[in-house]
Amino acid sequence: MRIEASLRLDNPKFPKDYRNYFISFVKTVFTKSNSFDNLYKEKKTKPFVFSLWLGENFEIEEDEILFGDRISLLFSTGDPIIFAYFYNGLISIKEKNEKIPLGKANLEVEKISLQPLKKIKDKKILCKTIGISILTNPEEPAKDFRKWYIIPTDDLDLFNDVLRKRTNERYEQIKGIKGNFGIWLKTLSNDEFFVYKSLCKKSGLTNSINETIVKHYGAWLRGFRGIFFLEGDEEILQFVYDYGIGVRTGQGFGMIEILG
Repeated sequence: MRIEASLRLDNPKFPKDYRNYFISFVKTVFTKSNSFDNLYKEKKTKPFVFSLWLGENFEIEEDEILFGDRISLLFSTGDPIIFAYFYNGLISIKEKNEKIPLGKANLEVEKISLQPLKKIKDKKILCKTIGISILTNPEEPAKDFRKWYIIPTDDLDLFNDVLRKRTNERYEQIKGIKGNFGIWLKTLSNDEFFVYKSLCKKSGLTNSINETIVKHYGAWLRGFRGIFFLEGDEEILQFVYDYGIGVRTGQGFGMIEILG
């Protein structure tokens, strides 16, 4: 279940470390539907994923990002109650014409669009990241930047082992049921990359998988963007589509879209 909220800013300038502002906005939305305490009073895995589209003409300057006039926030969850909370919160903000303070800007909700419900019926899907995805290896010390943050091009077998563990952990935390699913990410072969090369270029990708390093809450994170296949049972693929891939999904990382 997905929502797209079209947003307008009266000041498009934000620091490169901008995601915390939109985490604050997501919290504000849940506050409007009286669901904030249930989701944020305790530190726990968030049962949703969101991502931000920065507009067609956003620019990256030395220390700032200049957003387009209109941006979009995409929100996804497999929980109908959480979905209703977020939708109702957005409706409340829009109907009251509220301006939500965001750093030096004010944000308005211009339009709310419910996305078509997608039901996964295959054991292999072609995916594209929306934004950046993050995966951390709990077997490595967090101080070892290159080993703590793992991406598919480091060691695909190890990546998939960590992906399976992390995904099953999140499944249990969100669903309350112990999961023991297999899930595998497969990068595109040279021939497959050739087929989707134009799509990769359109997404700013130079390869099927691109390493991306970003600043978040003052610290550097290492993640990846790209186009890839995911394989597994329909249930776990649906879970990843609904709740995101990897970790920090409640902070604006890990949303995917299905290409085929």
